[in-house]
Amino acid sequence: MATRIYPSARDRILDAAERLVVSRGVNSLTIEAVITEAQISKGGFFHHFATKDALLTAIIDRLSKRMTDDAAERAARDPEPRGARLRAQIALAFDADKLKTAAPRALLLALIEAAGAQPEIARHICTLNAEAFARDVVEDISEGRAIAIQLALDGFWFSQALGTTALTERQMQALRDALLALAQPEAGAGRPPGRRRASKKGGRT
Repeated sequence: MATRIYPSARDRILDAAERLVVSRGVNSLTIEAVITEAQISKGGFFHHFATKDALLTAIIDRLSKRMTDDAAERAARDPEPRGARLRAQIALAFDADKLKTAAPRALLLALIEAAGAQPEIARHICTLNAEAFARDVVEDISEGRAIAIQLALDGFWFSQALGTTALTERQMQALRDALLALAQPEAGAGRPPGRRRASKKGGRT
């Protein structure tokens, strides 16, 4: 079996940490275990990550980047640029099992567990979500719809990871179509409600 070549020691540490999270759970993740799994020195670990929370935050950021890169590639093929990344995110949520970069369900559950137990991790995820909402609003997706879609996707991921909701193919397609319909841009949806009302009455924006 060929030995994997890592572009950096940081990636080696992150890969080792992901394997441990999936196999043992986030509560069993220790710096010592990561050092052993990654076959790296303690100094090498702390050169990249000051704490375990910093390591978990990096795992979340890397997972987010994987999904963002996949979504950007798909969004580039969308003839309507406004909301394209949101629609790509929806499609990827339903096609995740077909993607090489999709996180294992165990990893997603572990990160959810970490967010519930560690306020810093939860705040970091909140920041990522807030940035996504702001991006969607600028692209003429109403804020309410953007939030509703994200919460629906979170619930979908969670139910799929736990296996608590068994949807038929028809139901999965119906949910996907409904979310994609909500992710269509509306002219002026990115403007505050007060400014939209003013434009209707006085013709100003």
